[in-house]
Amino acid sequence: MTKIEDMSEPERQAWITLLADGAVFAYFWSKTTIGFSPKLIHTDMGEFSEIILGVVIVTIIVHAVIAAIFDMRKRKESYEKDERDIAIERKGAHWGYRLMQWGVGGVIVSLLLYSLFGTNYIPPISIQKPAEIIFALMVVSYVADLVKQGIMIWAYRG
Repeated sequence: MTKIEDMSEPERQAWITLLADGAVFAYFWSKTTIGFSPKLIHTDMGEFSEIILGVVIVTIIVHAVIAAIFDMRKRKESYEKDERDIAIERKGAHWGYRLMQWGVGGVIVSLLLYSLFGTNYIPPISIQKPAEIIFALMVVSYVADLVKQGIMIWAYRG
């Protein structure tokens, strides 16, 4: 196991972002579903929008704090990203973006199939109501970000 002192700044930032986003995503999942099932507890937009708004605000604050901390650290100890850091960040962003596109495409296809076949179409996961659509897009967004950070960390280990 690599010690935190031996990590580069981008690797540290990737770890902290992964842990923070993982915690926010776990909170979001626990407030909107039961267990590992992707079935929503609240499909009422009032209750659901409060949860979503809270999660979005917390995510923005967490990312701002992480960025501020690493910006302050950068001022104390100058660190220049090298070609390896840039390549690793690009690889993580590439796979995170690709997963985001697949997820959004899946949501769109599910909506199209439901609109084409109506009640005869029974999808494995319901994405019909506005709350379900927002939930699916939030899950896709968080999972894509977690994959991005995870791939960056994995690339630093390799």
